[in-house]
Amino acid sequence: MSDDKTSLKEVVASYLRKNPEFLDEFPDVLETLEVNHQSGTAVSLIERQVESLRTTNEEIKKQLNRLVQVAAENEQLMSRLHQLTLDLMSISSKQEFFTHLGNSLLNDFNADILQIFLLDSDTASAAGDDVTGISSDDPGLEQFKPLLEKGETVCGRLAQGKLEFLFGSKARWVQSTALTPLGELGCDGMMAIGSSDPARFYPGMGTLFLDLLANVISTSLSIDEPGEQRRTA
Repeated sequence: MSDDKTSLKEVVASYLRKNPEFLDEFPDVLETLEVNHQSGTAVSLIERQVESLRTTNEEIKKQLNRLVQVAAENEQLMSRLHQLTLDLMSISSKQEFFTHLGNSLLNDFNADILQIFLLDSDTASAAGDDVTGISSDDPGLEQFKPLLEKGETVCGRLAQGKLEFLFGSKARWVQSTALTPLGELGCDGMMAIGSSDPARFYPGMGTLFLDLLANVISTSLSIDEPGEQRRTA
């Protein structure tokens, strides 16, 4: 008998799935149906559907609000990138260029530490404390090769060895990092932004701002300072 009941339930369920208009034709059936609520009380199917729709609507609202927030944040970042690009274009001194760049990055990203590595030692020596010159055959760079070959910013937590190479004695304070290649596959170097907040830089976060900024930096590196241009003229 139990098997017959089970079969009958499956037949009814199958029929209702294939004929959803059935309850429109027989509204009295819909009104009499009851579904157990989580609270233990019985509610009508209509009430259950309304509650389900309300819950779904709240989730959609939350997702929409999040999308609007992300769009607003992206718009602000692009506006700051535009202004930063204009500011950097007017700076001829490499030291002033990277000092302004560093201050802007730390303020815009609420990060704690910035380190830039350039393969051009002459430019690095003239660029200030936030910039370190490094040889392309430095053994320490090998561990970053898979990340740089991605050709875009990589965010998340790095192994201790990588952190120590990037941030030296301050590595112990860094809990998340954004690593950006400068130039194609890091041919000009790389930029690392570190934060003491483990959730500040995470895999999958938007990195368009940093990737575009990397292009600005690489373009600047390819342009001689006016004084150098005059001496070579």
